[in-house]
Amino acid sequence: MAHKEREAAILSYLREHRHASVAELAHALYVSEPTVRRDLAALSAAGKLWRTHGGAAGRADRGENLPLSLREREHSDAKTAIGRKCLELIKDGDTVMVDSSSSALALLRVIGERSSIAVVTNSAKAALILAECRCKTFVTGGELAADTYAYVGSHAEEYVRRFNADVCFFSVRTLTRDGRLTDNAIAENGVRRAMMAASRRRVLMLDSQKLGEGCLETLCRLSDVDAVVSERDLSAVFPDHADKFL
Repeated sequence: MAHKEREAAILSYLREHRHASVAELAHALYVSEPTVRRDLAALSAAGKLWRTHGGAAGRADRGENLPLSLREREHSDAKTAIGRKCLELIKDGDTVMVDSSSSALALLRVIGERSSIAVVTNSAKAALILAECRCKTFVTGGELAADTYAYVGSHAEEYVRRFNADVCFFSVRTLTRDGRLTDNAIAENGVRRAMMAASRRRVLMLDSQKLGEGCLETLCRLSDVDAVVSERDLSAVFPDHADKFL
């Protein structure tokens, strides 16, 4: 099978199955796993699919949000590195807000290294992780969004507004080249806005693979955040905001 034919076959398979492992794709296309990995790398670089741990997932349609179970497997090494860097921005005794993103979960897995921390979150899964550390945890409640384990809606937003946080950490689906932070999850964006308004410092957790075209809704612009944490230096891409990239 020619290179272009393989790429088309991979994209077709992912449209039908949403996600697949390297082994599954190699079996379906009758090619070797190294060949599949090279094709996935090329398609990911072209923005045509998402790489996950051990495989790939099809790009969500405009307006569609990927389930948390898939997002957690996307570029997991990068998210671990981002979580570690974000931990350096938290001091003992801080009140921290985190959204329902998979990037935020990477931070919460190490946040127990700080003492006397209070965490406010709208993520049901985050609450389970925090239960294993000594952080004081506040969970918003509200309507639970399918597939994302995020509490959303007016109840969640109003709960967030009760707190005064030192810093909030959040992520979005894409950051556009003109500096717009965009996401398909409109209801989750509402909670993120409440968190940003209730926090002295706002930090975007950005996997570098999320540079791309805008999604359904613009959450805010780079000028609205205080810092951007990525696994690699992206300051040259946004020279007007270079000082924000850590």
